[in-house]
Amino acid sequence: MRPIQIACLVIPLFIACKQQSKQAETPPTSTVDLQPIKDSLTTELQSIYNQKHTVGFGIAMVDPESILYNQGFGFRNTATQQPYTPTTVQPIASISKTILGITVLKAQEIGALHLDDPIQKYLPFEISNPNAPTQQITIRHLATHTSTIQDTDAFWENTYVLHKETHPKGVSVFGYMKPPSTKKPLGDFLAQLLAKEGALYTPKTFTKDSIGSTFEYSNLGAALCGYVIEIATKRPYHAFTKTHIFDPLQMQQTTWSHTAIDSTQRSKLYGNYESVLADYSLQSYPDGGLLTTSKDMSYLLMELINGYNGQGKLLNTESYKELFTPQLTPAQLKGKRNGSLGLFTELSNGFMGDTFKTIGHSGGDPGIVAGMYFNPTTGIGRILLFNTDADFDEEIIPQFKTIWKLADTYSYKLQ
Repeated sequence: MRPIQIACLVIPLFIACKQQSKQAETPPTSTVDLQPIKDSLTTELQSIYNQKHTVGFGIAMVDPESILYNQGFGFRNTATQQPYTPTTVQPIASISKTILGITVLKAQEIGALHLDDPIQKYLPFEISNPNAPTQQITIRHLATHTSTIQDTDAFWENTYVLHKETHPKGVSVFGYMKPPSTKKPLGDFLAQLLAKEGALYTPKTFTKDSIGSTFEYSNLGAALCGYVIEIATKRPYHAFTKTHIFDPLQMQQTTWSHTAIDSTQRSKLYGNYESVLADYSLQSYPDGGLLTTSKDMSYLLMELINGYNGQGKLLNTESYKELFTPQLTPAQLKGKRNGSLGLFTELSNGFMGDTFKTIGHSGGDPGIVAGMYFNPTTGIGRILLFNTDADFDEEIIPQFKTIWKLADTYSYKLQ
């Protein structure tokens, strides 16, 4: 949420023999033992983890047909010494926006909305940029971060809500995190910030640019898109995504609510190796509040790869083409992105040092560093989730980059 080959050829051997005027043929075989490669990768990753920067992490590599590798390292809870595994649940921050991209197109497919509809067609409260009062914000503007809605201090200081009122000594609570009593329904939270009569409204929420003219990454705008989908489809956003994405992909440990999962399977989040953070959720949950596992994310990434290749099952071919079509010009981006943008999807020229184009999204929140991207040329994707903050240890991002690059090297060996 916060703005972060080895090829093996096996030639089948056919053995033909005649016996009593009949010809028998041995079926061809093609078997490559990948376990030594996986073991080698695991050894290297364990060595990196032993440097003791991130507390725990999950990593996965996929191609269009299978999960090539999925492993956890370190701990999801240092106090109980529970290990981080492929089924450990943690928030993934802004990678959640990839769900928004799929969802808004599914809503369009079923006729509930159209990308170029003005958002005011669906909202129960009025939103108007005071710097451009005659211009209308559309759903596409929200999906491409060109709505002129920006994230102000009023947003940042109210979206993080704690799960508990009090916390034991040793648990870190950041000053901008609000008590559970401040939790509101999505629509009410957005109205507070965006409607003129809202308690948290400020004209600074809107930039002075012309609507649609300039890219300005907006978590608030993304959350608003989730609410528009909710109103248009007449279903809560969390329920609509479960029906149309999580259930079809068998993402059984994926949810928007911390109360819907076994707390022992959820990872604690850490400021650093010695500091555990208080549990929190997001008022603006569609923009970055998804809880999931590296295993479940693998199913999502495989679907995105297949959708890019015209073989997805969640959306039709036309919708997937729209999802991955560059939506903005260089003039609109103004150098603010290393690449271009689809619908809530990054078309990157290289994430974390990659020297090739990738498609996906990154994420960062208190206690979270995350990335999920695939190479459209090779059809190989990578997922990496850290349960540790990047702001308190300057080695966290370099460590993330090292693991990210290593995953790329090994993914070709495992494909």
